Amino acid sequence: MNSALRTERIALAVTPLSPVHVGCGEDFVPTGYVMQDGWLYAFDPALVPLTDHDRQDLLARANRPGADAILALQCFFAERARLCMAAARLAVPVAPAVQREYDERVGRTAAVQGGGKTIVNQLSIERAAHHPHTGVPYLPGSSIKGAIRTAWLNQLNAGATAGPGEKANRLETRLLQGAFHTDPFRFLAVSDAMGQDVLSEIVFSTNHKKRLVLSKSGQPLAAKGPTTRREAIVAAQYAALVTDVTVQRPQIAHVPDKLPDPQRRLNDWRSVAGACNAYYLPRLHAELDLLDERRLAAPQWTQGVRQLLRQLEAPLAAGDAVLLRIGRHSGFENVTLDGARQLRTGAKASTTLWLAAREENARSEMLPFGWVLLHRRDRPLQALQQWCDNLPKPDVTVAREQLRQLREALQAQRAAAEQAEAERRAAAQRAQEAAAQEAARLAALTPEGQEVEALRKLLLGHTAARKQPVSGQLYQRTRALIQRAEQDGTWSAQDKAALAELLTTLVPEKIDLAGKAKEIRQAAQRLGAST
Repeated sequence: MNSALRTERIALAVTPLSPVHVGCGEDFVPTGYVMQDGWLYAFDPALVPLTDHDRQDLLARANRPGADAILALQCFFAERARLCMAAARLAVPVAPAVQREYDERVGRTAAVQGGGKTIVNQLSIERAAHHPHTGVPYLPGSSIKGAIRTAWLNQLNAGATAGPGEKANRLETRLLQGAFHTDPFRFLAVSDAMGQDVLSEIVFSTNHKKRLVLSKSGQPLAAKGPTTRREAIVAAQYAALVTDVTVQRPQIAHVPDKLPDPQRRLNDWRSVAGACNAYYLPRLHAELDLLDERRLAAPQWTQGVRQLLRQLEAPLAAGDAVLLRIGRHSGFENVTLDGARQLRTGAKASTTLWLAAREENARSEMLPFGWVLLHRRDRPLQALQQWCDNLPKPDVTVAREQLRQLREALQAQRAAAEQAEAERRAAAQRAQEAAAQEAARLAALTPEGQEVEALRKLLLGHTAARKQPVSGQLYQRTRALIQRAEQDGTWSAQDKAALAELLTTLVPEKIDLAGKAKEIRQAAQRLGAST
């Protein structure tokens, strides 16, 4: 359908206020990473330079039965950590407790069930969405758009309750008055938010009760959610990612089944920003209060975020800054609509929340997941940049320098190996050529010349520390050959000279001639004189 569209394009930066994890269905596994000194080094096993002995060892371990193979492979790469690090495609900082857990568990059995079944420490880590070639994490445009959609639907719903038995998808269809053609979000495009140097970190994802619940003995009860390890984009990276948003608005009247109702259309970016801030700002303030009340979060972070929001009141009100919550562990209250929120249990709110922790059993100094601020790239926010600068972040310079040195060492090792192999091939070629020349020389010899060569080889074959006496085989063969050379008229001068050369060199060297030395010298002179 042809219709005039008014198009608004906004260039935005994205600053994470807290750790953000948007999954991608992939894991770091300990046959594709090693950890050392607080860093995870991810590598392709096929690119690790292994010796022939290493390859045989790897194959033997892989062929072990069941869980033994997994444990053996984990150990194989852990034992060759520096070699794997040199082949790593990226390095990711890890929380100290994650490093300790790896050191304690890699290659070890977690438990043995009844019947002797072994449970292996898998040590898998959920990866963040990342560029397939560089491994750098990013935020999918669909995640950003989904967070915007939730805020817009909440504004349309205006706190109304859902109809009897009305599911979320039906509620959404009712609010937007139709399906694809009447959905205003088909006129909103959000590109993936990406950056060249986005820092991520491996942290624990831990579950905590929102209310303090005590056991009969008076001890706080912990939530039951399983602790997992996840890669998350590090908080407080000012404008680390960039995205582009396009808002299109049809400039003709509403056409049923063809265009969205004008009352539900996304008029412009400012109206979208207003809906998002109206939805997410109260939720962030409520979560800050909860975290302070339960003393779960780092006070430096909660107090700093409150002050930051006060400093950003003007850009938030103008739509120049937009608060969103995206990714895993955004929280039930942040993905549902006011008035229509209901858990399967019938409750209107969740009783636990998930926090990013640097210790598996942490009870404080944690951060929530998923809070990000979108802001216009052409209007810098100095307060936000200063807040980011004041928060500590992992120092990547040391790890990157170590990676550089390891890669240079690996390249030098490869170059040396290639040079050694080239020299080996050249020597083998020279030996082959020499052998061919020697074979050609021997083939051209007369029968008498071949007899001289046979004696030469026999003499050279005597490697004992002491010379052989004249009663031995060497002298007897030498004396017999001298007689044939002097008595047989078929011997050429060249063959006689070759025998004479042996009599003056190898024969005295290999045989203890004693009283026969003069006799051998005279024979050499007679044969040599024949030339």
